[in-house]
Amino acid sequence: MITILSIALVVLGGIIGYLLYVLFDYRQITKQISFINHERTNQQLKCNSRNKNVVALDQQINQLLDAQQKVTRKYVKSQNQLNLAIHNISHDLRTPLTVASGYTQVLLKTNNLDSDAKKQLASINRNLNALTKNLDLLLLYNRLIEKRITPNLQQVDVSKITQQAILNIYDALKEKGIFVNLDIQPQLVWSMDEAIFQRIIQNIFGNILDHGSKQATIFLRKEGTELILLVKNQLLQPIKNPQNLIDRFYTEDLARKTKNSGLGLYIVAELTKLLNGKVDIATHDLEFEIKLVFKIV
Repeated sequence: MITILSIALVVLGGIIGYLLYVLFDYRQITKQISFINHERTNQQLKCNSRNKNVVALDQQINQLLDAQQKVTRKYVKSQNQLNLAIHNISHDLRTPLTVASGYTQVLLKTNNLDSDAKKQLASINRNLNALTKNLDLLLLYNRLIEKRITPNLQQVDVSKITQQAILNIYDALKEKGIFVNLDIQPQLVWSMDEAIFQRIIQNIFGNILDHGSKQATIFLRKEGTELILLVKNQLLQPIKNPQNLIDRFYTEDLARKTKNSGLGLYIVAELTKLLNGKVDIATHDLEFEIKLVFKIV
């Protein structure tokens, strides 16, 4: 009886020892996988186990890691090629666009053109301006994804910048019959990259011009430790997929006339992140609302 019990204890001890040994191996594998996953390294698993099952598992995982790393390298390579192509094409187009735009503006100022010719030239000029605007957005997008934009934070009067941006498009807003209600806290100074903030509000106000109708409201206030920019405008028609508006290259031609790149609001969101802020978008029937919240850096 004692002999049987002793044998059983020895066997049980062996099983427990084996399980602990295997458990140790699995913990080592789990630890390595966690490191690879968080550090995004090309490292593979190192296995010192003598257990055939553990070694087989290690080999299968390494094959999966190798396949994933190959896909990642291929994606990065193709993305870099695409970014380079965007950069080169954009720069190649800039010069002829500038020349063509210059010629049309000169011709529009001449007095020896009939009304039909002037209308056609004006249409050409508008299309050239729209193309130039989209080209600028494409170049900015390229700089963003290549992480070549570094904020230069300074104390700037964001109230003045916002008011000036509205003044710059006042005539265009008036021509479209859009009345703007301003609720801007005066002399509001904030730690901000002036050029980036200007681009943000230019894109937002440009969105009002492209898709707005009748009236818009611009609210700028400091609330506690946050800077709040809230812009609302009426729409010509409801937005089908508001949740997609800050996705790259997504566009809804609400005016059915504009030629959008689908980058404007995406760039707004990405630039806002660079300034330690966030963007929220909401729609209510024929009203569009975009809210930017900047925190003290």
